[in-house]
Amino acid sequence: MRKTVGTLGLAFVFLAALGSKAGAQTNGVTFTLQGNPNLQALMNATGMTQPELDAFLTNKLDQLFQATNAAGFIRNFGDAQSFTSKGLGVDYASEATYFEVGGAASFALGMDRTYQPGSTQGFPIQGVGLNATAMAGVSLGFLKIPVMVFGNWMQVPTQRYGSMSGSLDNWGLHAQLRLWGPSRKGSVLKTLVRWGGIAITTGFDSSHMGLGVSHDVSSNFSIPNAVTNGVNVDVTGAASGNAVFNIDMTTRSIPVEVTTSVRLLTLLTAYGGLGFDWQLGGGSKLDLNMNASMVGHVAGQPLDLGTALVHASANVAPSPAKIRGILGAQVGLWLLRLFVQVNAANTNPVMASLAVGARLAY
Repeated sequence: MRKTVGTLGLAFVFLAALGSKAGAQTNGVTFTLQGNPNLQALMNATGMTQPELDAFLTNKLDQLFQATNAAGFIRNFGDAQSFTSKGLGVDYASEATYFEVGGAASFALGMDRTYQPGSTQGFPIQGVGLNATAMAGVSLGFLKIPVMVFGNWMQVPTQRYGSMSGSLDNWGLHAQLRLWGPSRKGSVLKTLVRWGGIAITTGFDSSHMGLGVSHDVSSNFSIPNAVTNGVNVDVTGAASGNAVFNIDMTTRSIPVEVTTSVRLLTLLTAYGGLGFDWQLGGGSKLDLNMNASMVGHVAGQPLDLGTALVHASANVAPSPAKIRGILGAQVGLWLLRLFVQVNAANTNPVMASLAVGARLAY
């Protein structure tokens, strides 16, 4: 079920497929095997009682649809989406004399630091986000002020990608103060190694992503320690009719960043520093209503196990502010700048984003 459907499809694939810890909330999965004519055959093949089968299937369905942990699940995805905007519309390395223009794309992951490799519980990825933006900057050096002002914006209206729909928009405004930067006078030493001084950046970031799906969500899992070998269950969540699976994530924050840079041979610039993000509202919303058909397989024979009703809704605020590290590298080819940048925060889930982009700086 983890197939990519366009760029926004990647986010939904993670959303539909990943598991995490279950909690006791009103959301959940409901079904009954009582009175099902195939119940006894399944009990004989698995060696389980009906309560044990109920508990096993409920846990598997919850891992697939994230019904009982909707609030924590969607918060992790909202945090990842917020992380994609960090530093996306700001340049920490070019030191443009007059102006610059460019664009960048970013991908973020939330990774469970408690996950143990080989574990059958949960999944290491707890959130995912995508973003892209166009940016422009202008230097106030002509006013004898060592400040760059940056603006960024992107809007992708609702688009359909096969059975998926998605929208994306973001904007930001930032100011960057450069202290103790090098003079513009050239020298042999500065051609070899050039320190960029200290840059202090702040501003405002806003990002929104909406996702929807209208295709079936399916999975297959085996029943362990069954009396009969090869007992498994197919689950298909039908997204037709009145079914709903929608995600809406909005984030707003004020970053404060302190960075520095070193340029080598006028070609390669390495930069890094620390950032702090003050969250200013926004939130993430999940709506899920779906029917999931269950079919067991014993010795190659299908057993209709009925239908599970899956319901989840959550509306959560973003997580509190966090400190993050910034590390990047940029290659300068005359006016062209190509860069790659990583942001990381030591939280749980551990947040990390990767941004790549290009700019023209003069």
